[in-house]
Amino acid sequence: MKNKALLVGINDYPLPGNDLRGCINDIEDMRHFIAHQNKVYAWENIRIITDNKATKKGILEQLDWLLEGISAGDQILFQYSGHGAQQPTFHPTIEKDGLDEIICPYDFNDTPTTAISDKEFAQRFAKIPKGVHFVWISDSCHAEDLSRDPALIHPPKQQLTDPIRYRHFKGGHPDLLHLSNPENPHMIKTKDAAKASLLQGALLSGCASHQLSADAYIQNRFNGAFTHYLIQNLSHYGHNTPMRIIVDYVNQDLAKNGFDQNPKIEGALAHSTFFKS
Repeated sequence: MKNKALLVGINDYPLPGNDLRGCINDIEDMRHFIAHQNKVYAWENIRIITDNKATKKGILEQLDWLLEGISAGDQILFQYSGHGAQQPTFHPTIEKDGLDEIICPYDFNDTPTTAISDKEFAQRFAKIPKGVHFVWISDSCHAEDLSRDPALIHPPKQQLTDPIRYRHFKGGHPDLLHLSNPENPHMIKTKDAAKASLLQGALLSGCASHQLSADAYIQNRFNGAFTHYLIQNLSHYGHNTPMRIIVDYVNQDLAKNGFDQNPKIEGALAHSTFFKS
């Protein structure tokens, strides 16, 4: 049996105005939770990539490692904490509003070739064998729509001194966001893109499609608000409580503490526990 985890956190983005503060804390906290607190994942089977190591190439190479050699009975975990965004899709018949949801690697520069889109994730994750316990956590804006039809978000303006920042990428080259070339070599086949909504696992997203994920100062340190309360509730209830109920508890804690975001869960394992039973 193989238990493997890939944890990605990006605080330091090259384009001005996009730095975050809690993403690396998120994944360090998750590593402690799964390796030390619960001892479900061996330390040597957990890979962490951060900041300038978390390029598109670096993330995709490590995803290949995560998926390599897995079979029924194994459990794998992928967490991403960082910026999310939207870009015009190459698959307008699938995306009703014409937008793909993406995560923003360290080297993202507003172009499709530097993003990792929901379609690219779908293509990789469609290869996961049945019987693998797969959990995917995305603490970023637009994360709910990594496996669903997208909805356009208009984020509020932020000041650099705000105690809360949002994990929505502010582009350095707005004109490039509107590139749309159906002949792009990175275009994913329609039949693979359609598998995005058929995730054979569980996607836990930091907010609903019309909301933003907070990067906030909580208990004297910076964290993603979603990740902070997710680990807190998993610590209390995680071994016997379905992830769908855990996400409900997280929503309650976020509301009680003044955060305007509603995490969601998608996929075939939504009614399963976080760790394989």
